[in-house]
Amino acid sequence: MSTSSQTILVTGGNKGIGFEICRQLARLGHHVILSARSAERGETAVAALAKEKLEVEFLLLDTSDESSIREAASTLAENHQALHALINNAAILDVWQGSIVEAGAAGIRDCFVTNTLGPILLTQALLPLLEAGRPSRVINVSSQLGSVENMTDGWAGYGISKAALNAATRKLAQALKPRGISVNAASPGWVRTDMGGQSAPLPVEQGAANIVRLITDVPSTLTDRFLEANGEIPW
Repeated sequence: MSTSSQTILVTGGNKGIGFEICRQLARLGHHVILSARSAERGETAVAALAKEKLEVEFLLLDTSDESSIREAASTLAENHQALHALINNAAILDVWQGSIVEAGAAGIRDCFVTNTLGPILLTQALLPLLEAGRPSRVINVSSQLGSVENMTDGWAGYGISKAALNAATRKLAQALKPRGISVNAASPGWVRTDMGGQSAPLPVEQGAANIVRLITDVPSTLTDRFLEANGEIPW
């Protein structure tokens, strides 16, 4: 298990799985940068962790906004010499949960912009910092709903955007391997959060741990994989 302190950015860290990922990484002694698109919600999350004596840095970042991504990358470069891990966790779920034949264009587009395009653009913007921190990692938080092999109807925008995120993961893995940066997709499982719902089988602590282990227990050289707690998921 890795015990050395790393600088790690977690997007969408103000609630749910992202917040718990920040908590667990901070407990392990890493320097955690918690990002959120709302300054109020992000600072509230940082304050909640401070009450647990966990020091976490806040970064304002809306992964659906290109200018916000550029500004956040500039802020990070001003304050940090290197980034050892980027956890692309921020995501949204379709308002419409039914069949793709009835899904609206706006919902699918919004999911794609946040869940797929955002992680791509953010990874691009942070490449200088990731290269400075190598061997470094990019972890794209995906979902079993994004597995093309296992795909079913429903949650059209979310499922399609996560499948596209998986494709982007493979492209990035190939492009960044020579630069000493690994890129993997990972499913936390079906977790009881606002997004996952109360009928989900996993507590948020377990879902977050399924992502955190990719920092603590998985070799930095492992790349181009779609991982879950018990192994791999078919692309």
